[in-house]
Amino acid sequence: MVGRRHLAAILGCSATLLTACSDPVAPPAASSDSSGSETAAVASLDASSPDSTEAGEVALAVADAMDAAAAETVPEVVPDTGPEAKPDTDQDVGDAADAVADAAQPSATDASADGDASPADAVSCKPASTSCEGAKLKTCLAKGDGYAISPCFPGTTCLGGQCVAVANNLIIAFDTSGSMNDTVKVNGQPKCAAGYTTWPTCEYDDVKFPGGCTRMGASKHVFKQALAKIDDSIVHMALFRFPQKANNTTNPSCSSGYHTGASTISGDAGDEHISEANPAWYWNGLSEILCVPFATNAAVAVKDAMLLWMDGKEDKNNPPNPELRQTGGTPIGKTLFYVGEYVKNKVVIDGKPCTSDASCANVNYICKAGGCVDPSRSCRETVVVLFTDGGEGNSNSFFSPWVQAKRLASGLGCNLDADCAGGAACQEVKTCKKPSGQTDLCTADLECAPGAKCTGVTMCMPKDVVTGYFCSNGMAPCLPDAQSGTPTFCNGVCVKDPRPALTASAKQMQNNVLRSFDGKPLSVRVIVVDISGVTTPTQVAGSASIAIAGNGKLLGADASDPNALLASLDAAFDIKTKKVCGVEK
Repeated sequence: MVGRRHLAAILGCSATLLTACSDPVAPPAASSDSSGSETAAVASLDASSPDSTEAGEVALAVADAMDAAAAETVPEVVPDTGPEAKPDTDQDVGDAADAVADAAQPSATDASADGDASPADAVSCKPASTSCEGAKLKTCLAKGDGYAISPCFPGTTCLGGQCVAVANNLIIAFDTSGSMNDTVKVNGQPKCAAGYTTWPTCEYDDVKFPGGCTRMGASKHVFKQALAKIDDSIVHMALFRFPQKANNTTNPSCSSGYHTGASTISGDAGDEHISEANPAWYWNGLSEILCVPFATNAAVAVKDAMLLWMDGKEDKNNPPNPELRQTGGTPIGKTLFYVGEYVKNKVVIDGKPCTSDASCANVNYICKAGGCVDPSRSCRETVVVLFTDGGEGNSNSFFSPWVQAKRLASGLGCNLDADCAGGAACQEVKTCKKPSGQTDLCTADLECAPGAKCTGVTMCMPKDVVTGYFCSNGMAPCLPDAQSGTPTFCNGVCVKDPRPALTASAKQMQNNVLRSFDGKPLSVRVIVVDISGVTTPTQVAGSASIAIAGNGKLLGADASDPNALLASLDAAFDIKTKKVCGVEK
């Protein structure tokens, strides 16, 4: 971690504008003790400076506040010791530098420049007490006559007078199509023979065939491992499946259980917009796709509820014990539409009328001035992970997979930039489009993908000109005929960007993008985990196009390889808080 006194020395030098303090001692390479803690050199201040005492006071107050915040919610930060330093480490050290600048410039609540507060500007606060100023931590100085302001570390923001972790939203859409019943070779064992073991487990001997022998069985086995790693206090989740309707069979099969597959939920009338109450068919049929809803408060055990759908047990009686079963088609486009409408009504709900925090019925929201407010909306990511073995073709229609992915991520047709989301702008052809080559927000090159640079300290841009193609392995710009060793070579399948060809639009302009209750567009990234194991360009292009249109990424793994599948799920679930954000007051 950045040494408290070393940071204090830096802050002290900055606070006196480097006019009366010695250069801080550069920290040596960090060393770890047996507990894994880091040590850093201590910088010295020139005690002869008339301002050094006050500067040191400012510095130590800031350092105390940052120590407290880090101990509460943030992992230790290791100083940059050379080329092996991690990108996040550089960013954390950069935030410490921001604290230098903030401490060097007194705020309106600080003591006056000559050290004496004027009667009109006099400040009185409890020493070491903390509050928030936007996304930054505000700490009362030791004399109680001013404040030191410092930024929170990346991945955290200021709430209630402390730096807290920002929880991101993860929506899982699980493929429950009939092809998930296909048998696979697991861990090098021969392909399983036809037939199953006893209902309701419906998988083979776990010793000979660990993890099951169907795509569904293998997937649930690995999913449980991936979910176990998720800290659901900082990742808020919901679980969807493809449409399935309950049946009253007395002889359930292993493939379908008590369900019958469907292409839409019951009563679907083709509406392109769902409000909180209408149309009724959506809310009445929601249980046919929604397995585990988004948490209404922090006490809801969402992860435990998800695991019930993957435990190999099923009983439709009271209390019901549900299970994911593989039956039906592959309606990816419709499922993404259903998920998006749920997100805008239940997950990102800024402006929803309320009378209390509880009436917002959302773990991220508080009720303020009669409307639901997410104090961390500008920092929080919302991501849909589509877990599938592929199947539905893409077309240029409103409910096709890639059109819905683009609608979720950035929007379709538009009149103004305000009609788009996710950093997209309304281009000359009246369609939402990201600036050429934009891949992510950033503040430094190290935050960008390999080969990209942070331009204007705002967005990552490819090093080379835009190619119009993306590599299925990593989503970097590529060219189909590029040779190995060149910047545009793809170690995978080079897929043409489908977005320029997507001209489908909603019947009404306002339905081309997801909007929360306050009317503001919202963005949902789409990550695709394809377990089909396909490698041909035509087969890969389907899932890759959905990921590209959804401003996400494609993670491929054959269901027969549990280790690769687990790695893909871990990567998909590792959602990073937005790098450039603040707190909405």
